[in-house]
Amino acid sequence: MSIDRLPFPAKVFRGSDAIRLHLGAACKPSGTKGFVIGGKTALSKTQENIFASLKESGVQTIAVAWYGGEVTKENISKLAKQAVEQSADFILAVGGGKALDTGKAVAAECRLPIITVPTIAATCAAATPLTVLYNVKGEFAGNLFLEDCPAAIVIDTEVILGAPAMWLIAGMGDTLAKMYELRAAAVRLPANSITISAVSNGQICYNIIQRFGGEARKSVERKTLSSEFASVVDAIILLAGLSSIFGGDTLRNAAAHAIYNGLTKIPATHQVAHGSIVGYGNLCLLALEDRSDDELIDEIKLAACCGIPTMISQIADLSADELAIAAQAAVEAKAMSCMPFAVSAEMVIKAMRRVDKLAAACLG
Repeated sequence: MSIDRLPFPAKVFRGSDAIRLHLGAACKPSGTKGFVIGGKTALSKTQENIFASLKESGVQTIAVAWYGGEVTKENISKLAKQAVEQSADFILAVGGGKALDTGKAVAAECRLPIITVPTIAATCAAATPLTVLYNVKGEFAGNLFLEDCPAAIVIDTEVILGAPAMWLIAGMGDTLAKMYELRAAAVRLPANSITISAVSNGQICYNIIQRFGGEARKSVERKTLSSEFASVVDAIILLAGLSSIFGGDTLRNAAAHAIYNGLTKIPATHQVAHGSIVGYGNLCLLALEDRSDDELIDEIKLAACCGIPTMISQIADLSADELAIAAQAAVEAKAMSCMPFAVSAEMVIKAMRRVDKLAAACLG
């Protein structure tokens, strides 16, 4: 695995009220004219503090735009054109993973710096040089690999705490995948400083979720800041981001994300967050690896403690035909090729059924 260029986020600001206290200072090195792209809910909750912090640092907000609702090439091109017409110095992306991924792609197309402000902790999108593309139907359409990570990330833990608990749960599912998937994919590759770092960092992500995930979930449900909550937010956004950066295209994803990609072919699954489906996919990955019932049950219990789905019925009520479509799409996904052995659609369905049976037995 040869690495000639390894990008990392330049600066990170994390804490309560971080938007008001640090956003302007984070953006100022990138210029004085910011083009803001975000989700509607995210902007409504943060816009006042964003404007105040930018103004205090002498940065002008030249435009505010909705990201479009989906990470499509059409939305990216439309927003990039607007940014160029407004002579933006940098892009400021605000919101969840899809808003941030759109903003990163717009910045890359315009060759501008990107500053990210995650308002939920559901993925590591705020930190990574990657945009996940979808079509207008919400189906996975591929990955867009970017040259650079964000110039700055501003993580306001108070804003993230105010989001629905489902997003933190999704983030924990996505973050646990860094261990499951990197461990599986690394079997195919020779050990070196990069692969060892990727797998080791994935294990750190797992350890943090295992230790603090249950309490972090309680914190967000109670809307009470805690050190456990802050630690899990760091794992979801920053440490998982580092795992993704070290992992690159050959290690970043495996069966858990492939199963997610396959399930996006079924519209009924679109109402469930990316990371929650990936979290279920983690369990299916273990079944594909033919790990013991005892290990699977331990991981099912951890997932349940964090609120992550442990049965396909918690994601959607799929017919046999829909399950077959999803399984076939999963094995055709590029992420599945990172597994150390060939996987068939029949193996995916068998793994799902095994996970569902064990979850029903141990959780009731």
